[in-house]
Amino acid sequence: MEQQRKIGLFDSGLGGLTVLKALDQVMPDVPKIYFGDTLHLPYGDKSNDAIIGYSMRIVEFLMHQGCDIIVIACNSASAAAGAALEEAFPKLTFVNVIDPVVDALAQGPHEKIGLLGTRATVRSGAYSSRLKAKNDGLELCSLSTPLLVPLIEDGFLGTGIDKSVLQHYLAHPSLQGIQALVPGCTHYPLLEDLAREELKDVHWVDAPAIVAQAVLSAWHANFESQESAQGSEPMIQYYLSDKTESFLELAKQTFGIQAQWRTISLP
Repeated sequence: MEQQRKIGLFDSGLGGLTVLKALDQVMPDVPKIYFGDTLHLPYGDKSNDAIIGYSMRIVEFLMHQGCDIIVIACNSASAAAGAALEEAFPKLTFVNVIDPVVDALAQGPHEKIGLLGTRATVRSGAYSSRLKAKNDGLELCSLSTPLLVPLIEDGFLGTGIDKSVLQHYLAHPSLQGIQALVPGCTHYPLLEDLAREELKDVHWVDAPAIVAQAVLSAWHANFESQESAQGSEPMIQYYLSDKTESFLELAKQTFGIQAQWRTISLP
């Protein structure tokens, strides 16, 4: 009997769970493994070499757990390590969180688009260069927003502090006149409601949903004959590189995750 295929996802912490949630809605019967590299959180302030090193070790672990598709559920890792991972693991199928969103943006109808991202993502220019290659008639305004990830990871959602910090960033002159806003970090969809309050006439790009559809397409393209798990409960395994009570409580409060998180130290 053929071993059932799995999907692996990784991020530096909590943010990638927004992608996992969207993916589980469209592919509930496919086993998934999530790895949060909380020991090295946040990736957005790390060098490209460091991000590549962390990502390589995580993907090797996920591969050994039987994952055939790897979702790089982190914008910083997608920008810094995506190409290196594809070269190092040619037998795996990778879906990053940048290319599917760029493909969607390139089709329009918005001409001026704002992007909130980590320092690593904005520094890479990944969104701007890839979008220009697809549709050079669009204007992308990228803004580095380094306070948002630690704010979310430290449990400040819903405290009012999150609103004040987001208001500060959204008032930046470079974002004036934008028609759409991209959450260029997988943590940022957790700020969607606040962003919609501030920018009522601006379209919020649902990046996790777009990425989930890309994973679904990759699955059908590579494993079309694979049967879904019949009569079994959806199975998700959770791993962390550093388990803290604050993270577990935040995952429970924000995503309702009460499953066991396993800790594993990667070489």
